[in-house]
Amino acid sequence: MRHGKRVKKLGRTKEHRRALMKNLCRSLFIFEKIRTTLPKAKATRQVAERLIEFAKRNDLAARRQIYRYVPDHKLVKIICEEIGPKFADRTGGYTRIYRIGPRLGDGAEMVLLELVEQSDAGTISQRRKLVERRHLVETKKEKKPKERPKEKKAKEKKAKTKQEKKKEEKKAKPKKSASAKKTKKKSK
Repeated sequence: MRHGKRVKKLGRTKEHRRALMKNLCRSLFIFEKIRTTLPKAKATRQVAERLIEFAKRNDLAARRQIYRYVPDHKLVKIICEEIGPKFADRTGGYTRIYRIGPRLGDGAEMVLLELVEQSDAGTISQRRKLVERRHLVETKKEKKPKERPKEKKAKEKKAKTKQEKKKEEKKAKPKKSASAKKTKKKSK
């Protein structure tokens, strides 16, 4: 029996459960609203409210504690400088859960987990672009590293020598003699 065991296992291993909580918290702080199942929302709520408590303190130790769950420096800065100050006058209850009915596929109870104090839609879209920009920039760059002048010269020399070799091979091919042509005609 699980007497006194406070961890909701959610049918996952410890590592998988921890990764799930990190991803749900990350999404909650970026979009300020996520749609998930009721048990996941209740588990995420505990973690998110704890992180908001750290964000209200906004010192180095608190930022490091937040970084343990949200390993993204840009997002940690947003949490501490934008989200934390909104809840400065509250002592708890930073999130709310709305039940939105069962999921069609398996009938799981679906809910909307959201922060009580929300930003406007423009701020949320800017936040999403700022946090996710890291991925967009990496895919766009894909530039070849710049070549040094010595390497360029060496490549040009190699290219020239290849072309010269081809020309020499063409010149070096023996021309068919008249006797070889006559033997071909006779064999036909």
